[in-house]
Amino acid sequence: MLKKKHIYFIGIGGIGTSAIAHIMKKKGFSVSGSDMEASEITEVLKKSGIKVSIGHDSKNITKDVELVVYSPAIPKDNTELVQAEKLKIKTISYPEALGQLSKEYFTIAVSGAHGKSTTTAMTALLLKNAGLDPTVVIGTKIHEFGNKNFRVGKSKYLVVEACEYKRSFLNIHPDILVITNIEADHLDYYKDLKDYRSAFTKMSEKVKKNGIIIINENDKNSISSINKAKKTIKEKNIKIIHLGKIKKLNIKITPKVVGRFNKLNASMAAIVGDLLQIPKAKIETSISAFKGSWRRLEEKPHIGKTRIIDDYGHHPTEITLTLAAIREENPHAKILCVFQPHQHNRTIELLKGFANSFHDVDEVIVPDIYKVRDKEQDVAKISAKILAEEINKACKKQKASDGSGLKKTAEFILKHHSKYDIIVTMGAGDIYNIHKMI
Repeated sequence: MLKKKHIYFIGIGGIGTSAIAHIMKKKGFSVSGSDMEASEITEVLKKSGIKVSIGHDSKNITKDVELVVYSPAIPKDNTELVQAEKLKIKTISYPEALGQLSKEYFTIAVSGAHGKSTTTAMTALLLKNAGLDPTVVIGTKIHEFGNKNFRVGKSKYLVVEACEYKRSFLNIHPDILVITNIEADHLDYYKDLKDYRSAFTKMSEKVKKNGIIIINENDKNSISSINKAKKTIKEKNIKIIHLGKIKKLNIKITPKVVGRFNKLNASMAAIVGDLLQIPKAKIETSISAFKGSWRRLEEKPHIGKTRIIDDYGHHPTEITLTLAAIREENPHAKILCVFQPHQHNRTIELLKGFANSFHDVDEVIVPDIYKVRDKEQDVAKISAKILAEEINKACKKQKASDGSGLKKTAEFILKHHSKYDIIVTMGAGDIYNIHKMI
């Protein structure tokens, strides 16, 4: 990839794909691309001097294009992808492109079921604040990076959020691998927890010779995954460091973001900092200055006297821990959670977990289920109304209801917001659009 002069990105508006496009542009490459729809991301790309075509057209793939990078969401019969193959232009997926970048750097990859984005953000800012000038690719926007999800540095360090969906992170070759935790997810792709764990075993084996893996020794699935990779870990002289090491380092972990889970995320970042010989005082200062990232317990403008908090949580464990953290900070507040499940299949597979996730709020509204990668039989099996009924069965003291879509849910909030001290919007779909409506 680094030997090509003109790189074309299909699906350039994706959060990961756009980050690589920006990095290659900053490195002096000629970059162009296309996406089906205009968005905030495509506008930022255009402002940086990247030519972006809205809509896919075979005419966009010209003979001067030397490499095509495509988003994993792009189908094989995409007209631009087909044209690239006709012209015998090399094509690689976004995960493969990220993997190639990782070979060129000292790479710190952050993986896990939960906490990836926050831990990656904390680690990246720790390196930046210590003057290590990292290049960064992350799945969320960071205020300190100018509200962008990437950063182009001049040092040897690359910090990446390593996504496990469809085993895409197996393209990455890390020097340091962080595994925050392992819990069954993406069951539209993985068969079960055992299959999900196996991906992390393979990821552990991808660590470069003499590399390091950081895990939480209290997470039994992380331990199980590592144990399955013992032979490779020994052969490659890979060192395993447990989260418990933070006690020996005597570093104060005081992030401004609430929740015990965020202290664990910060501890992982601090261990990375220590491995890179960042002074203890700088580690503590950087962690205490971290104010969070986009859609991670993000404070939005108040409506009257009602606080509005937006969060990306879309797995039962994430929801439970996030709402518990909010309740701990606000023990007497009346809290409404507006939760939009991400994907019908996930809602079906984790229905019991979702139903039991809302004990720390007073009311729940499910506006709809965000449809993505869903089979029609799954769409027919589950609905916002069914999920609300299951929440009511599991959480006797809470009241859950079907919001009948984002628009009607927004109308409800506008009319009744004064009844609540805090309204939390949650989900990985388009729930954030509700803030434009209220």
